[in-house]
This record gives sequence, structure tokens and C-alpha cells, in this order.
Amino acid sequence: MATIKMASVCFSCGRARLLSDASLVFRSGELTAIIGPSGSGKSTLIKCLTTTHRPTSGAVTVGGKDIWKDKRAYRLALGYVPQDDIIHPQLTVEQAFTYAGRLRLDTGMDDEALDKRIKTIASLLSLSEAMNRRIFRLSGGQRKRGNIGVELLADPDIIILDEPASGLDPGTEEDLVKLLASLARLGRTVVMTIHSMEHLGMADKIVMVASGRVIFCGTRPELLAHFQVPHPAEVFKVVRSKDIESWVNRYRSSALAGRAAGD
Repeated sequence: MATIKMASVCFSCGRARLLSDASLVFRSGELTAIIGPSGSGKSTLIKCLTTTHRPTSGAVTVGGKDIWKDKRAYRLALGYVPQDDIIHPQLTVEQAFTYAGRLRLDTGMDDEALDKRIKTIASLLSLSEAMNRRIFRLSGGQRKRGNIGVELLADPDIIILDEPASGLDPGTEEDLVKLLASLARLGRTVVMTIHSMEHLGMADKIVMVASGRVIFCGTRPELLAHFQVPHPAEVFKVVRSKDIESWVNRYRSSALAGRAAGD
């Protein structure tokens, strides 16, 4: 099982500081939702977790080891689902899973074992009835589950998703978040960015980023109490009412920050 720790992670592009002093722990068995306004630094944080960006300073570790010390081993334990599709639209679901399996799994795995693995993943994702359908003919929710399935074939300890609910209707989004929560309960570390605030209650932990700064980490009830709002949808409005430094200071002076950093 994998627990990821970010310790004082900063990332800059030229003179622009895109992420500042992020200290967070992502534990196995937990679904973490990362929220924040557009351009807040959510995707930068995700890219630091997936080795797309190397931190300018600070470190991302798993089991105390910097992920950049053995990037290949870390990536083998990682399933990353970007916002855009990673499977070819002209393939059937079965073809996409088969090709992905042959690329990612042990070369010694025979066809029968691969077929069994594919059927197990299809059943887990409620895609068994869609296996012979081409990707471009799937619904938005099915297509997103197909993208997740390609990553699950290798049985990763860590699953990171960038806006998996983008473009989905509320009901389909709810089903997807339930699925991700169930994957976390199986012992995986699951981290997602999300715009919608409707289904945050299914996440074990919520991280809020604004202007490249972590200004909250906790549960949904703690989110409401920290920002003194009746519903998560009102958090963004409240955050805009004060300068970012005041929110950073409020968060860092709370017990939430120490707990989030694993102290």
C-alpha cells in the first residue's frame, strides 16, 4: 500500500510561482478530492504527484523515498487518468483493454490470464455489456470508466485523476465518485481534482488550493466549519472575499494544517 507525502513542495515556471509550500499526505484507503478555482494550481499539484513536473523545491515521497530517485518504480505503481481520453475512439472496449494489458502487464501472462483480468476489471467498472462497443459510441460515463479500466489493468497502488467528472451529468458524476471511493476502500490511494462541489461528502479528504497555495485540508464538515458556510458551493465566494494570505494564515494556524502534513 502506498502513502504519498508532499513536504514543502514548490513549483515555478520561469518567474511564475505556480505552487507554493504544499505539505500534504495522501494515504492508502482514502479518496482525496482537490478543489479550487480555475488556475488555482490544482493541475500543477497533480503534475507534481505524477512526475510530470519536478518540484522546484521540496519533495514528494512514498515510503520515505523521493519519487524522483526511482521514477520508473513509482510510475509502475501509479495509474494516471488525465482529463482527455487515453484510449483510441475507434477501438472496442475489449480491444483497448487487451492492447493496454499486453503493454503494461507481465510479458509472461498468457492470453487466458489476461482475458480473466480484463473480465474482472470490466465487471468492477460495470462495462461487461459494453465490451464489444467502440469507444466513440460509449456514453460519457462509460468512456471515463474505460479510461480508468486501462489504468486498473496493472493493479496500481495509486490512482490519480485530473477532472474525471468533467462533462458528466450530475447523476453520472455521482456514480463515478462512488466508484472512485470504492476503489479507495480496496486499499488504493486515490486522488482526483474536481470542479463540482455536489459529491464532496463521498471523499475522505478535501484539499482546497487557491493562487497556488493550500488553504484547506480536511473533511466536508470541517470545510463548512472552516469557511463558515452552509454548503460547499459557497466556499469559492467566501474565499474571494479576502486576500489569499489571510486564508493561508488561517489554515496554517489551525490544527488542520499539522494533521494534513502528517505531523
